[in-house]
Amino acid sequence: MRSYIMEKEDIHLDDVYRILFGNAPVLFLVEIIIRSVITYIILLAVIKGLGKRMSGQLSFTEMGVMLMLGAIVSSAMQIPERGIIEGCFVLVLVLIIQRVLTRFMFKSPKLEDKVLGQMYVLVKDGILQTNELSKEYVSRNQIFSILRAKNVINLGMVKRLYLETSGAFTMYMYNKERPGLSLLPREDEDLFNAQYLVTDKKVCNICGQLYEQTKVPDACGNCHSKEFVQPVSGNSLHK
Repeated sequence: MRSYIMEKEDIHLDDVYRILFGNAPVLFLVEIIIRSVITYIILLAVIKGLGKRMSGQLSFTEMGVMLMLGAIVSSAMQIPERGIIEGCFVLVLVLIIQRVLTRFMFKSPKLEDKVLGQMYVLVKDGILQTNELSKEYVSRNQIFSILRAKNVINLGMVKRLYLETSGAFTMYMYNKERPGLSLLPREDEDLFNAQYLVTDKKVCNICGQLYEQTKVPDACGNCHSKEFVQPVSGNSLHK
C-alpha cells in the first residue's frame, strides 16, 4: 500500500470510514495487532537489557532513551510501509549506545558529571541555598511544597536537602527541636497561627537564616533579603 498526501478536496466530515480506519484497509488492523505484539515483546527485552533504572526515576540519558523508544515503536507498529525488522534494529542499536555510554560514564566521573549533571545541596543546616536553587531553576515555593509533603513545617529542622542527578530529592533532618522559618502558607491563618513562635530570634523570610533578636542586620548575609519574620519552634503545632 502506498501512502499519499491528502488534498483538502479529499476531506469530508461524513466520511466515517476514513475517520475511523484512515486510508488503510480494515485488514491492516489485524496486522497492527501482530506488529504491536512482536514489537512489545522486543521492547520489553530491550528495557530489561537497559537495567532496572529504566523503571525507576530516570536520568537525562534514560529519559532520552525512553522518548526514542516511543518514537521507534510507533512507526514499527502503525506504518504499513515500515517493516518490523527496521524498528527492532533501531531498538537494539539504542540499547548498545546506552550500554556503551553507561560504561564510559562509569570509568570517567567527569563524563558522568557532564552528561548527568551534579548533585546540588538545596538546604544546608536549615538554610536555603539560593544560589543552588537558581542553577537548577527551582523556586522556594517548590521546595516548601516538597518539604510540606514530607510533613516538615519548619525549615530549621532540615539538616540537608539534596537534589540528586536523577531529579529525586533526598532529605535528612535534625533529631532535636530547632527554630526556623515556617513552611506553612500564611493564607492558612488557623494552622499558621497554631505554631509555636520563638520571640528572641528573627529569621530571613527568603532563605531561613537565623539571627538573634538584637543582632538582626539590615540585609540577610546569605541572600541579601531585608525581610525578617518571627521563626517557629520545632516541627509541631498547638494541639
